[in-house]
Amino acid sequence: MEILALIPARSGSKSVIDKNIRPIAGKPMLAYSIEHAKASKYITRTIVSTDSEKYARIARDYGAEVPFIRPAELATDTALDVDVFYHALTYLKKKEGYMPRLVVQLRPTYPIRRISDIDTMIERMLADETIDSMRCIAPAKEIPHKMWYLSEDGITITPVINDPPECYNMPRQQLKKAYYQNACIDVIRPSVILDQHSMSGIKVTGYIMDENYDIDTPEEFERAQAALMKEKPE
Repeated sequence: MEILALIPARSGSKSVIDKNIRPIAGKPMLAYSIEHAKASKYITRTIVSTDSEKYARIARDYGAEVPFIRPAELATDTALDVDVFYHALTYLKKKEGYMPRLVVQLRPTYPIRRISDIDTMIERMLADETIDSMRCIAPAKEIPHKMWYLSEDGITITPVINDPPECYNMPRQQLKKAYYQNACIDVIRPSVILDQHSMSGIKVTGYIMDENYDIDTPEEFERAQAALMKEKPE
């Protein structure tokens, strides 16, 4: 049974320059996701999709495969995950006749994640063939029922959610609990990517996590580094 971990690591980043390979607690950030994939008891292959030869060398040094260099048009700020994953799967199918049963997305901006979470999500997907994808979610701190869109003229506001009517006027205790996707782990069936051109599909299930170590700002980088240094043996 083939289960592929695909780590998308483009070289461009504006908030934290070269954050995917920036040293954190003694290793390039990319290295942690590779190690997480290789520590899983189910993942059989770990591939990094990158547009950079420099990133590719680092990925190989830590045990990942880099069978292709991602085209530049799939490495922009606006490039979609589904196009990156479609490219990888079609490349592997054409060149090797390879098609995994599941694809696990491990974003390199997550240097801290539990291997048990990866394996549990895979187990749940294997146990229920009706699930198209599973993604990590965490309790939302803000209440979406009390959020508003602001018009372009900066005057008029409209509710983001209006079900039940005027829910923004209701006590928060009466509103449904909301979760946000924290981008730590996604597990997807290849057919969803290839046939539906989607990273989610129709039946999407959630896996609840409490912690969030996704790095998109210098402050988040420092927080994750402090946590990693704390875990290091003396």
